[in-house]
Amino acid sequence: NDVSKKLLRNISSASQNKDFHLFFFGEESIKTKKFLEGARTSFFFQKSLNKNKKVISFKEINNLNLCEEIRTSSFFKIIIFSKVPDNFLANCLDDFNSDILLVYLGKEKNTFNSKFVTLQNQNYFDELMSEKIFDKENFIFLSKDIEEIEKLSNTLKSNEIFFQNNEFLLIDESKNFETEIAEAFDLNNSKNRKEELERIINEDLKFVSRSRVDISKVVVSSSSDIANRLVPAFKYNLLFDLEIYNLPNHYDVWKETSSPGDLEGTFGLEYPVLLNRINLGTKDFYSYSPESKINYSLGFDLINFLNYGNGYFGLLGEYNFVNNEVEISPINVSFQKGKFIQSLN
Repeated sequence: NDVSKKLLRNISSASQNKDFHLFFFGEESIKTKKFLEGARTSFFFQKSLNKNKKVISFKEINNLNLCEEIRTSSFFKIIIFSKVPDNFLANCLDDFNSDILLVYLGKEKNTFNSKFVTLQNQNYFDELMSEKIFDKENFIFLSKDIEEIEKLSNTLKSNEIFFQNNEFLLIDESKNFETEIAEAFDLNNSKNRKEELERIINEDLKFVSRSRVDISKVVVSSSSDIANRLVPAFKYNLLFDLEIYNLPNHYDVWKETSSPGDLEGTFGLEYPVLLNRINLGTKDFYSYSPESKINYSLGFDLINFLNYGNGYFGLLGEYNFVNNEVEISPINVSFQKGKFIQSLN
């Protein structure tokens, strides 16, 4: 398909022109391990394609020796934070603005003059804004993260789009989704009215009309484990007339239990690596959680992006520097007739 062809073409074109020094803190988080694994695989994959003398090195650091370490390195420096250390002070980072990249794998980030990337900071709502999803106050946003709800509310405010608090629902993945959705659409009241009407006319009614008829669009920010339970929950509640849009990390083609039918009739954005089984040379990649696949892919992509430059299309989408921040644009996907259709933006 066009997506995998572009992926392989861009990966092959990102020839090495930098030496890299990757610094990481010693907490040994899964996020950091997968990121470093992806970066290492990417570097040596390029080295196998183009014999060169570029090198990559990895160094564990702590809050106290960070400044000393980066001052003595002449390589391009990538500093990885799975979380920002307590009492973190490294104003020396402001002295480096061309040969350093800060990578935040968690929800926190510090503000320095340096270039940085964080998955948590990516605003995929801009893509939906261009589709005018939020223009008519006829949507509901479901998310497992309060930060995503805050991000959308801030985006709507900045675009001067009016909204109400009942258009946001924080979902609890430990609860019964069928019940949560019934409550969100006020289906219990609809059921009571149906039963009352049946009693009055002495006849069974087949369908339950919903109270929240003002809602025609649902935007979901979850994970592949939640999305394949959540969308069927709408069908369970006979909510067939809704347009459902999913944000990235809602489908994982590598998982044996993934079925396009679970997301039938939905649209959204997704990371290319979760839709295309591309062999990256990592034997057990298929068994990684979606989050580990994403952190691995970020490490893999950044090595290539820093060599290739703006417009690089990698495992998570297209990469570009916007001011000091790396912005990542995933691809479009829709689920129709038991299949998924992916397309470049």
